[in-house]
Amino acid sequence: MKKVLLSFDIEEFDLPKEHGAEISLDEGVKVSAEGLEKILELCKKREVKATFFCTGNFALKRPDLIRQIVKDGHEVACHGVDHFNPKSTDVVESKKIVEKVAGAKAVGYRQPRMSPIDYKELSKCGYKYDSSVNPAFIPGRYNHLNTPRTPFMREDVLEIPTSVATFVRVPLFWLALHLFPVRMYVRMAKMSIKKTGYFTTYFHPWEFVKLNGFMNVPKYIKRNSGDKLVRRLEQVIISLKQSGYDFATYDEFVEKYYSAEDKK
Repeated sequence: MKKVLLSFDIEEFDLPKEHGAEISLDEGVKVSAEGLEKILELCKKREVKATFFCTGNFALKRPDLIRQIVKDGHEVACHGVDHFNPKSTDVVESKKIVEKVAGAKAVGYRQPRMSPIDYKELSKCGYKYDSSVNPAFIPGRYNHLNTPRTPFMREDVLEIPTSVATFVRVPLFWLALHLFPVRMYVRMAKMSIKKTGYFTTYFHPWEFVKLNGFMNVPKYIKRNSGDKLVRRLEQVIISLKQSGYDFATYDEFVEKYYSAEDKK
């Protein structure tokens, strides 16, 4: 298919809580809203469509931005309700909230922090796909080194793993673009496309905001954040488009995936 699946986890900025500092829900939403506006502007400028996995909290606080996502032709999907305190009921509740606010169907899900998910419940709720697996090893988070790096079925739900480097399973997610040179990141993305037929990655809106004021956020995350990351992502988009790769939403990819499977 040779597709690029660009996605963003639209959640309230709660990273300080992971490092022992408090931040209110309103402040967390404010930070992420600032970043989301930059993302939408970049996507419009470079004429790319993306998938936005939204938490119920953010959708309820900033329904205007969720509706703007839909208006701009992007896909809305679900990302739980409260990003910092996920619950088993989120699969149901987040769908109700996001669809009502967006005025559009949400057929995809991504679990906060890529934690385990109940695929039977996803199927029961009518989700077509999930993207909660990073087929890599992240110390203290998860170990999915034995998980396929290409789409696979679980309980009638298509799992779409995040892309990793071909030589070793280095995650090509958000943090990689903070730390690696842009040319290296693009090269690894192209290698992933060549091996798997597609490339998918994800970012968070708060990454596109200047994080220097948050003293408890690790330096490696602050590196190349804010407008620097906007420019770096723009360079990635330009490079991949110049190489002839098309950007697609996850639901578009899923529809073509099922069509291809039916023809086999």
